[in-house]
Amino acid sequence: MATPNTQIFLLFVFVSLLPMAKSQPFDDFWFVQQWPPNVCALQSGRCVGRGTNSFTIHGLWPQKGGNSVTNCPGTSFDFNQISHLENDLNIVWPNLITGNHKWFWGHEWNTHGICSESKFDQKAYFQTSINLRHNINLLSALRVQGVVPNGASKSKQRVESAIISHFKKIPVLRCKTASNGQVLLTEIVMCIDDDGVTLINCNIAKSNCANNFIF
Repeated sequence: MATPNTQIFLLFVFVSLLPMAKSQPFDDFWFVQQWPPNVCALQSGRCVGRGTNSFTIHGLWPQKGGNSVTNCPGTSFDFNQISHLENDLNIVWPNLITGNHKWFWGHEWNTHGICSESKFDQKAYFQTSINLRHNINLLSALRVQGVVPNGASKSKQRVESAIISHFKKIPVLRCKTASNGQVLLTEIVMCIDDDGVTLINCNIAKSNCANNFIF
């Protein structure tokens, strides 16, 4: 019969062999890109991004258990930490509505990015986002597959298939309904592992688009 000390030792060995769960505040990311013509089509007033015809960043959102984690404790946004990235951010991460880019970056960091601060400080978070935008060129990928943004109706299945064919990973498509009843594709999400680099499959059930939408 095992002694108490032996039992304790065996329990320690067993626990040590169990898969280690991620103890950090997040598991992975949603990298959310928005389509400016449709974002602006939903605005009744000013929208400085109306003439932008390339996907821009909405945000890099840490996820835990399949949901976004937000408003975590941490270091508040400090533009001085990322001022060297301003020119790049103005292009890939503009505030499409008001043009107040710095406010938008601060909002995204204080709401979302701060929850990944255990691995990505502000410099790393924004640089990672820039890198992802350059590496995940949705417009080019869609055009290669024959999906051209022309303001006409597209099938959800066709757009999803085009992205999967190019990136070999499942995206999330996000739509909103305009005042005239049209369903507009406003965002495409690609999912990224916690290293901020590796594409992983998204949960396709998170897509909220109808079977057809305007793009």
